Amino acid sequence: MTMGEQSRKVFDRLYGRAKRPEDLPWHRAQPPALLVEALDARAAPGLALDVGCGAGTYSVYMAKRGYRVTGVDFMPQAVSLLTEQASKEALDITAVQADVTTWAAPNPFDVVLDVGCLHSLAGAQHAAYKARLLQWLAPGGDFILVHCASRGWWDRWPVGPNRIAHDRIERLFGPELVLRAYRPELLTGMPLFMGRSALVGRYWLRRER
Repeated sequence: MTMGEQSRKVFDRLYGRAKRPEDLPWHRAQPPALLVEALDARAAPGLALDVGCGAGTYSVYMAKRGYRVTGVDFMPQAVSLLTEQASKEALDITAVQADVTTWAAPNPFDVVLDVGCLHSLAGAQHAAYKARLLQWLAPGGDFILVHCASRGWWDRWPVGPNRIAHDRIERLFGPELVLRAYRPELLTGMPLFMGRSALVGRYWLRRER
């Protein structure tokens, strides 16, 4: 994952302080509701990919649901935290340190989860991300995306998530992926580098072709 030097320093500092997943400011113990619903809707567990997996909280959740999970992140500390969590839970999760815009998966996945990866990429990298996503996600597969959405031209910060408007998300992933559900939520009490508040967009898309 390529990002500005200043943003990279923020990730280095936050992960350098984190001894456990709960130490990260974006940590949420509960999985996204749309992920739960998507897994519930599938006939049986299969292969799942956690893109920008961070400490791996949701990788662990999917593995406990019976999925064979691969977690990918560009931060070595994140991969280490995921490996530690998987070991503690006695789960077989594949942890990979890689740039998601160039990483080639060994096989397609039935479910792909992205919580906070896309909005860490520059806009110029979105086309490469989509190309990879279409390689990762099997036909009929589900893509769950959680990202910081843009509320307007003023909703920009020099450090932190690259906020993306709802209509741009639909254009980016169409026509191959079809929107099944969209649930926005305004969150407050965010870290200062994120502007104290953020509109979080939660998407469930399915690959139709």
